[in-house]
Amino acid sequence: MRATCPDCGAQAHLSAFLVEEDAKRLAILLAEMQPELGRAVIGYLGLFKPAKTALRMARAVKIVQELVALVETGTVCKDERSGVRRPASAATWAAGIETMLQQRSSITLPLETHNYLRTVVYGLADKADAVAERQRESDARAGRHLPTETAAERKESKYENHLAWIQQMESIGHFTSEQAAQERGQARKRFGVSDDDAA
Repeated sequence: MRATCPDCGAQAHLSAFLVEEDAKRLAILLAEMQPELGRAVIGYLGLFKPAKTALRMARAVKIVQELVALVETGTVCKDERSGVRRPASAATWAAGIETMLQQRSSITLPLETHNYLRTVVYGLADKADAVAERQRESDARAGRHLPTETAAERKESKYENHLAWIQQMESIGHFTSEQAAQERGQARKRFGVSDDDAA
C-alpha cells in the first residue's frame, strides 16, 4: 500500500513512513482518537511546522500527547488563571481545529503552544453552553423540566396514597377493620379500580 506525504509530495510504501519509533507512536495516538478528531489533528500538526524545515516526528508526538491530555479532561479552559471551564467534547475540539485551519492565513505560524486552540474551543464551548442554558430556562418556564406522569399513573398514585392513609387510620385505631374495609371499597369505586385489580 502506497502513501503520499501531504507536505512534500513524496510517495512510498506506507511502512516507509512508519520506520521511526516516534512515527509508530504518532500513528497509535491518531488511531485511538475519534475519527473526526484524528483527521483534524493531522492538519493541525501542519500549523506547528517550522517555515524552512520539516516538523520532527518526536515533536509531533509531543504535540498530539498534549492535545490528547486536553481533550480527555472533557472540558476546556481559555486561561488557567481564571479557572473558568466549559464542557468540551472531542467533536468540539475537532471543530475548533477545523476553524483554525480555515483561518490559517490570519494565524501567526508556526504555533508553539495550544493556547490559540484553547481560545477557539472555549469560544465554541461557551456558545454551546449558552444555548443549552437558554434551552433549560425555556423548558423550566414551560414546565418541561418537571417529570411527566400519565393520567393512569396519577390515578394509581392517588389510589395507593388513599390506601396508605386508610391503613394508617386503622393502625392508630381510628378505623375498625370493618370501617377500613368499607373505606377501601369506597376508594375502589372513587378511583375506578376493579376488585380484581385491588386483589
